[in-house]
Amino acid sequence: MNTHTRFTNTNFTNLDELLDQKIIELAVNAVDVTKSGPPGNPVNDPGTQSDASATSANGQYASGLPFLNLDPYNLDGKDNLPAGDLSQGSQGTIGSGVETAGGAGEQQVNFALEMADYTFRTDAGALDIMALTEERTTEIKTLNVNGQEMAVEYQSGLAYGFAGSFYDNQFRELHIELNAEVATSIQTEAFDANGNPTLTSYGYEQMLEVEGQGFDYGIEEFYMAFEFMIDIQRNDFGYYEMTVSVMFEGEITYLNGGERQFLFEDESIFLFSDLDQINFDQLPQGFYEEIARFANGMGEAWDAFGSVNDQIEAVLLKLREEGHYQGWDDADQGLNDPFDFNLPNVDPFS
Repeated sequence: MNTHTRFTNTNFTNLDELLDQKIIELAVNAVDVTKSGPPGNPVNDPGTQSDASATSANGQYASGLPFLNLDPYNLDGKDNLPAGDLSQGSQGTIGSGVETAGGAGEQQVNFALEMADYTFRTDAGALDIMALTEERTTEIKTLNVNGQEMAVEYQSGLAYGFAGSFYDNQFRELHIELNAEVATSIQTEAFDANGNPTLTSYGYEQMLEVEGQGFDYGIEEFYMAFEFMIDIQRNDFGYYEMTVSVMFEGEITYLNGGERQFLFEDESIFLFSDLDQINFDQLPQGFYEEIARFANGMGEAWDAFGSVNDQIEAVLLKLREEGHYQGWDDADQGLNDPFDFNLPNVDPFS
């Protein structure tokens, strides 16, 4: 049994009607938004990509948004990251540590890394790092069943923070502050006839917020936010109810006084008779179109997003190579997921 309810998306953009329609057509026809030109200009060269995702000039992030794969343990798409030199400022610091906690029915292993006042220089430019942080959390809760400790809940989280400026080879500055988070929660509060745990709740959340200034790109300030959530609950009748929601919001204020606003929201509800039937397909096309509109509005500053993304990834990999993640490795990279459920793919850009 499978039911689907979709709520109408809300979409606000301050665009001329003809320009707006042109951008929509280009996004649907798989636009390469890296060729967007000055802010507000239509996108050029349609049909150069296999989908409507926005990619950096050197193609490092394949998803529709940057800053979603900063994890130095996830090497997908990181074969050609820029090589560079990392130099310490007068107040430069790097620190990391692992924290463990445990008690009756609960275990935690967490990791934190902080970096401040460093500069990373590559052929593409220089990234001034005011602050770069990472936090990892893993937690397992157990329940004593017939004298045996059995896992009933697992949680994991990964969060990044960054503040700094990127200077390209034309000495243009883009100031960025960002927060990115992903969290997973699995609960098993019931058991089947064979004593095996049954999934009763699953949650996945991904969030990204980016704001800053790009005066050298004609942008006074910009803001971008993305939220994606999957929630699966087992109801009293043994069916699984899955809610999938997504939101993208953006705002750009130009130095000439112009403004553009972007908003897409959607929520879908599904019902499945058992866990093996659960599947998740692509999000509504309007979501990807709204990202393409925002990328077009950012112009060449969107390409700079790609450079910042690539350089942060390269810095984090460098820190791992230099041993700043050794404590996390010694702790077996946290607590592993004790469950083996057939859960849906949760990548909205795959």
